[in-house]
Amino acid sequence: MRGDFVSLQRCTDADFERIADWSMSAASTYSSGAPQLLTGEAIRQAARQSGMSFLMVVTHEGERIGAVNWGPLAYHGSYTIGSVIGAAGLWTQGYGVEANVLLLNHLFHALNARRVQMTLGTHNRHMLQIVVNAGFVVEGILRDYFFADGQYFDAVTCSLLREEFYALAEEAELGLAADTVPADDKAAARRMLTAHLDHRSAAYLRNLFER
Repeated sequence: MRGDFVSLQRCTDADFERIADWSMSAASTYSSGAPQLLTGEAIRQAARQSGMSFLMVVTHEGERIGAVNWGPLAYHGSYTIGSVIGAAGLWTQGYGVEANVLLLNHLFHALNARRVQMTLGTHNRHMLQIVVNAGFVVEGILRDYFFADGQYFDAVTCSLLREEFYALAEEAELGLAADTVPADDKAAARRMLTAHLDHRSAAYLRNLFER
């Protein structure tokens, strides 16, 4: 998964340690409300137990600058997502927005997601920017949900449905991920099957169905 500025790549053992380091920094204050004292192994185990998946955000120069994650909710096709950009100097460079768009592309276009949701603090300007740019629908306010810098902050819960994502992708010309099977191959396969059926009797299909 590759965009104009970053790509999403699988996590290595060292990457989970990077995420643990970020969880103790200011980046965690934005993503979860307060620094978290976690080890890389603890994050890996928690992800395995909850079904959460992680991908690293990597610049085209090879610098690993953040991570995105997603996990299943109660019903098939519903996911919750999160993200972190580890270096404060990169928070306003658009990397987080593009990383989340790439993740949404993966969930809707490859994993057949129906609904994607996120919960974020009202103190998190960078994630709120992603909500606005990605067309998320705000569904509610969770009062005093996060605690940071000695005070409580409300949280916003928001979601994006499948048809909303594709409408946004067309309107904003986001560019969907390349199909796994090229369109020409799909069309050729359909023509091949059509030609084959044209030369076989209906009894062939009945026999196949009743086998």
